[in-house]
Amino acid sequence: MRLQRYGIQLESLRPDHLEMVRLWRNQDYVRNNMQFQGLLTREDQEQWFTKLDSERNLYWVIRTHKYPIGLIHIKDIDISLAEGEAGIFVGEPSYLEMPQPMLAILFMMEMAFYALGLKRLKAKIRSGNSFAISFNLKLGYKLQPDQPSDFQYYTVNENDFEQATEHLRAQSAKMFGSGTVVQNVADLNSLQSDLLKGLLEQSRYFSPKLD
Repeated sequence: MRLQRYGIQLESLRPDHLEMVRLWRNQDYVRNNMQFQGLLTREDQEQWFTKLDSERNLYWVIRTHKYPIGLIHIKDIDISLAEGEAGIFVGEPSYLEMPQPMLAILFMMEMAFYALGLKRLKAKIRSGNSFAISFNLKLGYKLQPDQPSDFQYYTVNENDFEQATEHLRAQSAKMFGSGTVVQNVADLNSLQSDLLKGLLEQSRYFSPKLD
């Protein structure tokens, strides 16, 4: 499944993406902010992907102008609790301070709250990662109380997301349009089908176009 909004394309993670993602993940500036900081082998990456439950996890490669720049996800989705854990890393360092990662996150969070109907997203951030902390605060995330000193959870609900990003989302829609293009919808699993259904049901917001 490929999804496009705000000039960003999110492409469902596939086996042929794994080596590219592994090389991104092994870069010092990426892994030094991860809980596991070791270098990943090809076998590590393939085993992780094989064990990934596709009915509870959504991983996408971020593309801009068809060029891959990073990975974004909503993982450990619990429909009964209506929550999941969001995350992103930028694999191409030239895009670290560019707008594309923020646009990708806006789109991902819109899908989480409006298409999947989640009530809360959480993000785990290393306490010394001031860039990521500032980035997430701008999206409405708030630090949870009684957190450990190394990696800490921040959470955001739909209302806080909307208030924090209202101007940014309006600007993004003005610049890139408010439509969403959906491609490659054959052979979707139930989670992906629920996402597609939600996009279509929220047609006034996403203005979806099946291509």
